[in-house]
Parts: sequence; structure tokens; C-alpha cells
Amino acid sequence: MRVTLETGRTHQIRLHLSHAGYPLVGDPVYGRRLVIPRGATAAFAEMLRGFRRQALHAAKLSFPHPHDGRMIEVESKLPADIRALIAALKRDRDAAAD
Repeated sequence: MRVTLETGRTHQIRLHLSHAGYPLVGDPVYGRRLVIPRGATAAFAEMLRGFRRQALHAAKLSFPHPHDGRMIEVESKLPADIRALIAALKRDRDAAAD
């Protein structure tokens, strides 16, 4: 999912997704207790149980430089643990389709 912050509030994404019924994996504040989806493969269930942080990553941030106002933009690739979580989700989806 790709989201864009509008207010800059630190919990905006987590709160809104949780309120909509889609809490982030690993969110101890706005997430619910861990629910393993019905029909999930054992490997996917284990991945969910072992994911020990929020499945949230800022791919790109931009902000004005505090002294001269020019825009600073930084980008970061997905970390390995989130890539592994996405891959496990895709494998689980494919297994359910078989």
C-alpha cells in the first residue's frame, strides 16, 4: 500500500489504517492481537508470529532545509524483513489459489 501523509502527524498512517480495520502487522499500539488468517500456510503464520516490529517503511521523505529552505529528499529501499514479509504473503496467496 502506498500512502501520502497530509498532516505530518506521527501516528496518522497507523491510526487511520487501524480505524479502517486494517492495522499494520506488528503495531503494538494501534494493532489488534495477532490474528492468523484462516487457511494461512504454516510458513506464513510463522512469518507473522516472528515479525517483531511495525510493517511500515518510509520509501521517500522530503522536507525543507531548516536554514535555506531548499527541498531535501531522501529515499530508502524496503528493508529485508519487509521484503520477506511481502514474499511470504505472495506465496500464501498463491498457495490459496492452487
